[in-house]
Formats: sequence, C-alpha cells, structure tokens
Amino acid sequence: MPGASFTAVGLTPLNFSVNPCYPGKVTLDAGFINLKSEGGEDIFIRKADSSMLIALSFSGLPASDFDGGFDYAAGAQAAGSQSLVNWFISQAGKTFTYEDPFGNSHSVMFGQEKLEFSFTEDGAYDGVLLLKEIIG
Repeated sequence: MPGASFTAVGLTPLNFSVNPCYPGKVTLDAGFINLKSEGGEDIFIRKADSSMLIALSFSGLPASDFDGGFDYAAGAQAAGSQSLVNWFISQAGKTFTYEDPFGNSHSVMFGQEKLEFSFTEDGAYDGVLLLKEIIG
C-alpha cells in the first residue's frame, strides 16, 4: 500500500512514514440548514458548499513527520525537509492535494484551527488531523 502524502505547487511534498489508522471517519455536510416556517413547512437554505470532513487518525507518527527540523522561533522549516507542522502553518486556509494510501487524490484544506497531537513515551506523536474536501 502506498503512503499518504500532501502536495502543493511550490512546496516540498510531505510523504508520511506511517499511514493513518483505519477504519477512518468521514462526516458529510450537505451545506443546507433546515428551518420551519410559521405554518410548519420545511425551509431549506443553502449556507455553504457541500463538504466532507475527513478525520485522519495517526498513531506513532515519527517526530520527523510531525515537526522534524521546524524552527519554532523563526517559524520556518529546515531546508530540504518537510513536516506536518510546516504544512499546517503554511497552508492554513489554502487548498492542497491529499493522496490517500489507496491511491486516491483529494483536493482539501485543513478543517481545524488547532493541531493537537500527544507526544508519546517512544518519541512519536498520536493525534487526529481533520481535512475538509469540498464535494459540491
């Protein structure tokens, strides 16, 4: 099975050393809200494009994939390397490509404001990464 990766024009790709844990979790948002009129009839209002929130759960993500070489003081990634932290900071609000381990490409953006991972005793990281894919 190929590895999961992120790619974007002008950035060094991020090729994860470990794949997300499966089964994964997907949440669909139709982009509509449902209201009731005074007469009790349903009213649907489109609030946004339909989207899919993809939850990637990582267990044992190596430090090199999570933040390897990232200089927090300077806010920059070490030359020739790439990390999730760098992608999260540099691609906030931007669209990029997520290649899943099954060979499918997804045009996504980060679906969360904070990156919360736990540092494990073996020097790796565990956590969930949310990606938002517009589907309509």
